[in-house]
Amino acid sequence: MKKWIPFLLLGLILFSLSLDSPPKSLPAEDAFTVVAAVNAFRTANGLPALQIDNSLMAAAQAQSDHQATIRQVTHMGAGGTNATQRAIAYGFGGGAHVLVSENIAGGINLTINQAIYQYWQDSLHLQTMLNPAALYIGAGVGVADNYVYITVDTGYYVGAPGSGAQAAPGATYAPPAASGPATDPFIVSTPREDGALIHVVGYGQSLIGIANTYKVQVAEVLELNGLTLDSIIYPGDEIVIQPSHTPTLTGTPEPATTTPTPSSTMTPGDETRTPRATPTARNTATASATLTPTPIVISPEQEPVVVAAVLISLGVFLVVVFSSLLKRN
Repeated sequence: MKKWIPFLLLGLILFSLSLDSPPKSLPAEDAFTVVAAVNAFRTANGLPALQIDNSLMAAAQAQSDHQATIRQVTHMGAGGTNATQRAIAYGFGGGAHVLVSENIAGGINLTINQAIYQYWQDSLHLQTMLNPAALYIGAGVGVADNYVYITVDTGYYVGAPGSGAQAAPGATYAPPAASGPATDPFIVSTPREDGALIHVVGYGQSLIGIANTYKVQVAEVLELNGLTLDSIIYPGDEIVIQPSHTPTLTGTPEPATTTPTPSSTMTPGDETRTPRATPTARNTATASATLTPTPIVISPEQEPVVVAAVLISLGVFLVVVFSSLLKRN
């Protein structure tokens, strides 16, 4: 019995290596991917792309890291600071008067497209991304237990090239009012003749807002339209809220006809005994499944462990064999 111990040990080692590795979470998007997505959103709306500012990048990253540390989506930074204070602390504007606006979002495996097109479609968040007066942008991404925290800071400062704002000596600066885009009001559609209920997307409207307006689940809207939370919708798109009524053929089921079974009247003495049928053994065919062995894939990192295990098992086996030979002699 002891001779099989090495082989049993080797089998257990190989079996453990063949087990699937635990799933790994996808890496979060980096800050430059966030900047590119916001700039793409601006250009799609006829606005120039924002320039990356290192001070805003540092301030935004610090806020994302802070949110990941405290596990909370918040504009309040360490020490109770706001976005403008953080931007100034990291050197944005070089001492000039600055104007900074901030968007934040958090969620499990959150992507920047989800943040832009699902969470940041109200007028305040759109103002941060589509402010025509903004010149600079910074972004940060923090991760804690698959929960992603995204921060976007945009703004400009007095004296910045192209800002058009110059501070007079001793004058109190009042930032120009930015004419950000408005959000179209939700107009509830009426069902069509075929029963279909279609919503025409307005500017600044999101799938979540549409679902809430019609008091339906977001998952139902996504399934009906073949969309996901990452899908992008544009003004003028048609979103199906309720599909058309497909006529179904309904027939009246016929009542089931039952044939009465005649009952026999037994007369004493005239009973006819019916011999019981001898049960015949049925050959029940049992489908046997053919087991296809799963190939064991060994990664390069696991190869030294496997080789060591094989060598140890082989050594134990040889010791057992030589011990048996010595006992016989």
